[in-house]
Amino acid sequence: MNNLTQFLQNVRNQSGFKARLRKKLFGSMLSGFDAVNADLIQQQTLLEECRAGMDEISSQLQNISAQLRNLDEKANADITILHKDLENASINLQNNNSIIESLSSDTEYLKLRLSGIQQNMTKPTAAAVQNSEAQPVKAVPAAEAESDYESIDYFDFENHFRGSIDSIKKSQEFYLKYFRDKKNVVDIGCGRGEFLSLLKDNGISARGVDIYQPYADYCNMKGLSAVCGDGSQFLSGLDCVDGIFVGQVVEHLKVHEIIRLCNTAYEKLSSGGCIVIETPNPTSLAIYTNAFYIDPSHVKPVHPLTMKYYLEKAGFRNIEIIYTETSRADCGIPELKVQNAEQLDEFNKSMKRVSELLFGSQDYAVIAVK
Repeated sequence: MNNLTQFLQNVRNQSGFKARLRKKLFGSMLSGFDAVNADLIQQQTLLEECRAGMDEISSQLQNISAQLRNLDEKANADITILHKDLENASINLQNNNSIIESLSSDTEYLKLRLSGIQQNMTKPTAAAVQNSEAQPVKAVPAAEAESDYESIDYFDFENHFRGSIDSIKKSQEFYLKYFRDKKNVVDIGCGRGEFLSLLKDNGISARGVDIYQPYADYCNMKGLSAVCGDGSQFLSGLDCVDGIFVGQVVEHLKVHEIIRLCNTAYEKLSSGGCIVIETPNPTSLAIYTNAFYIDPSHVKPVHPLTMKYYLEKAGFRNIEIIYTETSRADCGIPELKVQNAEQLDEFNKSMKRVSELLFGSQDYAVIAVK
């Protein structure tokens, strides 16, 4: 472009006819090129201004990007702090709930003790006089004088290790469906009356029996119907029942006592009546490091197939074994998720069996219908 401009300028400076002709011919061209050149200079100026504006915008965008990164880092830090606060709050809430449950259990225990004290205070004094005039009591061996339940305060022991009454009721709600249409249910080993209370809340008539007198007293104090005695013996004295619940009992019994219970249940159940037996699951090794050996009154765990066999021999045919989800350990072996690994499926299946063995349901239930 500069060469062309110089050429036209040289033409303009020449003289003579030919020069004037050239000037005339190239005058308009020179003016046009001048205009074009001016436009180009103007456009170049505009481009430089645009470039400067773009540089400024780029700088502003970089500043905004840096501010956003700072905000993002601050937001992530705030979220991390919030998650930690929520985690701490959740832990505190769980601790508070545990404390409340413990206090609730202790309160119920104190109510029972206070009731016993009041009953003792209202006994006639004549009995005390008669006892004082009686012959001296002969010493008896400790094994004859005390049972496993009398050697410790079993009510207090249960409150400490079994869990709150509300938590047990929550886990036992699963069994309500087997007793919905029943009108005469017996809860053998009723304990603190969790299942009796559930049945009452759902309009199902039920009676409880427990070998431990304070449990029967406590149930009656709570407006539930319960007596103290042997479950099989109590059941044998009834005409007919349409439902039997045996929760966490058979692990306390010897073999002949379990067989007697199954036979008596089949004899006393009406057609269509069911028995539900819940007990620790020996196919999960977790029970041996957790709950089973905490209780000194446990005899031994009963294998689910053994329990099913006892019920079959008693006459039951429709028998189902259920491994309760609420009793599962709160851990397990996770699956491997490695791509292109040989025999990965087989390994994960094996680990699932190991996980069930170690961390499976710690309780199972056998449901049998006559």
